[in-house]
Amino acid sequence: MNTHRSLRCTAILAAFLFTFCSRTVAQDAVPVEILERTLYIRVGDEGGTAFKIDYQGNVYLVTARHVVAGLPPSNATIKVWRADKWEDLKTVKTLFPPSKDADIAVLETDEKISQPYEILPAKTGGATFGQQIWFLGYPYGLGTRASSVQLPFIKRGTMSAIDSSNPKAILLYIDGFNNPGFSGGPIIYWDFKDHVIKILGVVKGYKEDTAKVILNGVHVDTQLLVNSGILIGYSISHAFEAIEQGDKQPTTGR
Repeated sequence: MNTHRSLRCTAILAAFLFTFCSRTVAQDAVPVEILERTLYIRVGDEGGTAFKIDYQGNVYLVTARHVVAGLPPSNATIKVWRADKWEDLKTVKTLFPPSKDADIAVLETDEKISQPYEILPAKTGGATFGQQIWFLGYPYGLGTRASSVQLPFIKRGTMSAIDSSNPKAILLYIDGFNNPGFSGGPIIYWDFKDHVIKILGVVKGYKEDTAKVILNGVHVDTQLLVNSGILIGYSISHAFEAIEQGDKQPTTGR
């Protein structure tokens, strides 16, 4: 009897450890799909990051509003870095969230998919405070080379704070050091409820601070702006607001 109980307990423990370890590994890795969906783009002289989402079978590119400033409201052309060269990508519409405070833009494309992406945007809820998150992008245009495919940099951060005082422009504050080029990239996290990776938001940039120098033993602020180490992003929900209200979008005032 003791032997049977021991074997049963061992089997239960093994099953638990397998499940726990599988979830732990999943929580600590970035799926290839979202890497392949994250692109290095250029609009005029402005470089940045964009990523694909799907909505009702249509593919859209999400990025930061300031990256595509000046882009026409329809039939626009952006540059996408593929196979070691810039390629033209023609868009159908350039959409913005209702609030100009939300630094998000959505580019409708003519690409269709038959099956939804596995990594989905968070429709409700989000990361818990203190939880690890990742943000993806192309700092200074750099990325990881895999054959002829360029993949984005991956950085980690900690979910620090949320400012929802303006529900049309929900701000995400993340303890994470990003660089120029990450703007427009996806912020992703592990959803503990559904046990999957989801998209939390869109990178805007970082909160600036003034550099300090020591004069006669006293810290003195300078006019030189530096990275404070606080990443700023906006909720992915505003991208869907832009899509769903696309027909009502103003075509000016970026």
